[in-house]
Amino acid sequence: MAADEIAEREKQPHFARLLQIEWLADQPNGAKARVAVRDDLLQPFGTLDGGVMSSVIEDLCSRTTALAVHGEGNAAMGQSINVNFLRPITEGHAEVTARARHRGRTAWVWDAEVRDSADRLCAIGQMTIAVRPFPS
Repeated sequence: MAADEIAEREKQPHFARLLQIEWLADQPNGAKARVAVRDDLLQPFGTLDGGVMSSVIEDLCSRTTALAVHGEGNAAMGQSINVNFLRPITEGHAEVTARARHRGRTAWVWDAEVRDSADRLCAIGQMTIAVRPFPS
């Protein structure tokens, strides 16, 4: 599967589009995405839901790994995620940056940070992406 096929699939309805994730960079040494804080992404107490931050981390790491490994006939899918929430986000946007720490044959491990519009660290995460032969 080539990058243009991935781009075509991204035009179809999927979870990242539901969150309205804005892709800023998709390189293993500096992947970056952003999501605007809006009412339908808040939890009942007015802060950005932790599931949104976790989802952006997962989508960013999965998508960037997929772009790197699909040319070799491999698929990328989330295997595990750990996120520590440090500070609430109530307005503006959440920006996630991630860096691949390990790029193995069967798994990639990522470190990620979530920052608010004021560039304050709000969450840190680690994500493992499984790399497997693309299903036929």
